[in-house]
Amino acid sequence: MMTYWDNVNPDDFLQTDEEGYNKSIRKLYRDLIGSLQIQSILEVGCGPGVDYVGAVQTRPGIDYTGVDITPQMIEHCQRLYPYGKFVLADIYSLPFANNNFELVYCKDVLNHLEEWEKGFEELYRVSNKYILVNFFYGLGSTTMKEKQDHGTHVNNWYDWNEVMTKLVACHPLSLVVFPRVCNSFEETLILLQKV
Repeated sequence: MMTYWDNVNPDDFLQTDEEGYNKSIRKLYRDLIGSLQIQSILEVGCGPGVDYVGAVQTRPGIDYTGVDITPQMIEHCQRLYPYGKFVLADIYSLPFANNNFELVYCKDVLNHLEEWEKGFEELYRVSNKYILVNFFYGLGSTTMKEKQDHGTHVNNWYDWNEVMTKLVACHPLSLVVFPRVCNSFEETLILLQKV
């Protein structure tokens, strides 16, 4: 079955200032990997490699691995970025050992999942220290929960209380939400540190 992602051209996807390298949430990602001095990273949903570029420019020598479910994204990244590792994989079944990466980063993926919790469990499993996740539609109010079905993909808005309950149940050493005040139309970036 064809999906939205099968028709996305990697040369055009995430290449504008509004969505690409200069997007404020991507700048925050780069600031975090720099200040935390991250040595190894797994990016789940690497797309055309925008955040790979940010990682290696911020932390030269970083051990970067990117995964995506879309073959043309992986082929694009392998062609353009031969020093990165790019693997075709599904968030529900990541082909890595437990506690394998210092930071696991997942941007603009969880909102597309029917069961974001199962995807998050895999991110948590392969991380040995930090998980950095993004919700691109914001988490909304305590009562907001909505599904937008576009035929070839879905966008889900998740209830803030449900998301935070799941994350707190992991008993993290720390949990930081960016921005500090969230509304339903603002991207949310969450950094969780494992014990």
